[in-house]
Amino acid sequence: MAISYSWKITQMTKKTIGDNANVVLHVRWDLTGTESSTGTSGKFSGATPLDFDSSSTDEFVAFGDLTEEMVIGWIKNVVVDSYWDHVVERIQKQIDDIDDPEEEVKEELLPWSTGSAEVTPTPPTGSV
Repeated sequence: MAISYSWKITQMTKKTIGDNANVVLHVRWDLTGTESSTGTSGKFSGATPLDFDSSSTDEFVAFGDLTEEMVIGWIKNVVVDSYWDHVVERIQKQIDDIDDPEEEVKEELLPWSTGSAEVTPTPPTGSV
């Protein structure tokens, strides 16, 4: 069973550091693995902090000049060894469990949630 992987950047957090505006410090990403013979897939969502070395500004790329491929390259440099093994293991588990509905994980509301994000303010006591 061969699995092909595809990366997607879902969010980047940026900040001004010294003279460098919009320095990317944190990246959220998804890696999807798809089993070629069945088309079954699994997804791992990750979040990776990035270090910024202000002494090597010659390597700095302006935010507007970044490409998804460039940022994926940064993530691939971090997701290595045992971290990579963990990511592909989680994807493989999702692919393997697709046929076992008893293993299905369901999203539920938090136990203290009323199911609504709306909050009605309570007027202060003693007001007219």
